[in-house]
Amino acid sequence: MNRLPILTALLVCILTALPVEGTWGSDGTSASCMECHQDVYMKTISYRYQHSVVKDQCSLCHIKPDEKDNVLTYLTLPALHWEWLIHLDQLTEDRGYEVEVAVRDSEGRNSSPNWMFIFQKDLLDQTEQGSSYTLNSLSGVHVDSIEKRSFVRATISWDTDVFASSEIEYGLEGDRESTAKLKDLYTKHHIVVLDELKHDSTYYFRAVSRDVHGNTVTSEQYTFNTSVEHSGFEATGENDTIMPAIERINIVRTEDSKDIYLKVTANKLSEISVRIKEIGDKHGYGLLPAQYTSIDVCYKCHVHGASHPVGVKAVSSKIKSPDGLPTIENGIITCVTCHKPHGGENLYYSRFDFKKNLCMRCHLQKYSM
Repeated sequence: MNRLPILTALLVCILTALPVEGTWGSDGTSASCMECHQDVYMKTISYRYQHSVVKDQCSLCHIKPDEKDNVLTYLTLPALHWEWLIHLDQLTEDRGYEVEVAVRDSEGRNSSPNWMFIFQKDLLDQTEQGSSYTLNSLSGVHVDSIEKRSFVRATISWDTDVFASSEIEYGLEGDRESTAKLKDLYTKHHIVVLDELKHDSTYYFRAVSRDVHGNTVTSEQYTFNTSVEHSGFEATGENDTIMPAIERINIVRTEDSKDIYLKVTANKLSEISVRIKEIGDKHGYGLLPAQYTSIDVCYKCHVHGASHPVGVKAVSSKIKSPDGLPTIENGIITCVTCHKPHGGENLYYSRFDFKKNLCMRCHLQKYSM
């Protein structure tokens, strides 16, 4: 009994059930390509001989490289967090965007960057909705530290039950009130630093958080005095041998305003950096031409001229254009004419047994092997 069709069908069911949207490989292509080309991927992994690059390096053979630097924005958020919800307010519906995310831990060690593509017009039915992001409570307001140098700096923290913004309203009695806030960042543990405070002074403050729907919760009023320096730093107790890594990236859209948020989860407390670059469409800067994907790209790994000539026309008195084999415009022979690019059942990914009948597909005279 041939069990391969049964096993392949079972694997299709398993992969179909996995949440692939918004979760991306290190090259930024494999998961996104699989959304439209899952049939190609499933056929590839069923081959006896598999081409190693096809599982997670689609862009190597198919996508034009970045030809210009269209960086739209670059964010670095130095406070240490596990989770971030970042408002992406500069995107337009008629463009595509490449998002690169990396994290750095308190030891200065960087994670490998992760990429994903964002296309607003395709997101409505594919993203996590923001209905569970309603703010109810704000708690744990605390003055973490007061640092005295030529100026005074105070660090204040608090927690919310859902992702919310971070804002402190503060001032001296009788003076004009000031506000310090973090733009476009929503977290559950909030840290705000107040700079350029006066020495030997008593400040009042209130913590304010707003959820993605605009609901606001404000703490009661507290005070702190800048006459005495102190630090409330406590060791996290986490294993410092663990390298920082991004565990998940996905997109959140609110149901009411349709705003877009980037949700990132790391494996440990880290600071985050996000780079957003404008691109053309789902295929980045476009698909590579047929000659490149079927000839030139092969030379990145394989020696030029090591096998059958390519880039030539298969028509002469002794040669015919192959029946049932792919060529490019005007019958030009390529590497892909004889070899399946993703893998196959024959050695060297040959479309037919090269020791028997492959040559006779084009050559009219008999060859002895």
